[in-house]
Amino acid sequence: MNERRINGVPVIELVGSFLGDPEVTAFHDRVRALKSEGTTGAVVDLGRLNLISSSGVGALVGSAKTLREAGGDLRLANLSERTHNVLVVVTRLDAVFNIFDSTEDAAASF
Repeated sequence: MNERRINGVPVIELVGSFLGDPEVTAFHDRVRALKSEGTTGAVVDLGRLNLISSSGVGALVGSAKTLREAGGDLRLANLSERTHNVLVVVTRLDAVFNIFDSTEDAAASF
């Protein structure tokens, strides 16, 4: 997991596999820390994610809920074909998340 900012918006890049602990816990802890720092909007860059499990999907949904409770949102960007299939085709989470082609577009949407 890497983090950078685009125009002040945190962009969390998930790299490799997002299958369970410790990755899932570290991700959700980081989102909660952002919320406690007063940041309510974040982008998750999935461009370098190879595998995601149901635990990983649950962490994305739970983290979005965390930020939405604070009046913000979690936006997804750069979905690979495999990640797109899991998040959009299979689980239909495009109804839950705003999904963007690029992190720049996602950050600009706040």
